[in-house]
Amino acid sequence: MDKLDSLELIFEGFNAVKAAICGIESGITSRTVVRVLFSKKRLIKKGYEYSWLKTRSVRHGYDIVLCDEDDVSSLCATETHGGIVGIFSPRVPGNAEALCDFAKRNNRGWFLALEGIEDPYNLGFSIRSAYAFGCAGVVLPKRYIFGADGVVCRSSAGASERIPFFRCDLSDAVRRLKGEGYGICAACEKNAVSLSDHPLSLPLVLVIGGEKRGISSALLAECTDYIRIDYARFAGSSLSAVSAAAVMAYEIAEKNGLLIKND
Repeated sequence: MDKLDSLELIFEGFNAVKAAICGIESGITSRTVVRVLFSKKRLIKKGYEYSWLKTRSVRHGYDIVLCDEDDVSSLCATETHGGIVGIFSPRVPGNAEALCDFAKRNNRGWFLALEGIEDPYNLGFSIRSAYAFGCAGVVLPKRYIFGADGVVCRSSAGASERIPFFRCDLSDAVRRLKGEGYGICAACEKNAVSLSDHPLSLPLVLVIGGEKRGISSALLAECTDYIRIDYARFAGSSLSAVSAAAVMAYEIAEKNGLLIKND
């Protein structure tokens, strides 16, 4: 059984491992590849995957360990790893200063700020939608711990490794971005404008809170606009944060001409 360092993170399956390596190569993340475990019994059927990983191993200086399937499974939380698991160092998210510098260079873009969304699956689903609709970066609370990156990667279909992350005090972050000319749009019900009626002009930050506590009063106070999603019937409850992120991200992309038409 392979033993992990306390700071090493598991990425299950070829797609997640590939996404993490591509994130390193594109400069999006500062990870390093520690090693990759590859089940010996998968070599014949997964020749392409082995070849791809082997080529990158020369470039990045990691070992591919050929092992029994049980050795791979012992590191994984699921049985859908396909005989491949990657071990990586944590990514180092940008701070508030890095966020502002990046925002200045992307002053016609939009950011997603998430508060209270701590489940890695929900985080990954939200990032997947945001990335698909042109989000420039994700801003997370200072207390967020990057310990389930592999789960976030799989649930986001690799998008989490293709987009910059920033970790900082959210109130301070949006205050700084306001100073750079960004609109700060909070997803909430009280005193809110319908999503369909708001121009969602860029640059902007979309702020979404978790289902339990929503957006904190301190962060709401820093927002410039409040937007809500209208429903076709009285639903009795609001959409989940994941669903709200998808709907609002689409509207931002549609209203700013970011959608790629497949006519």
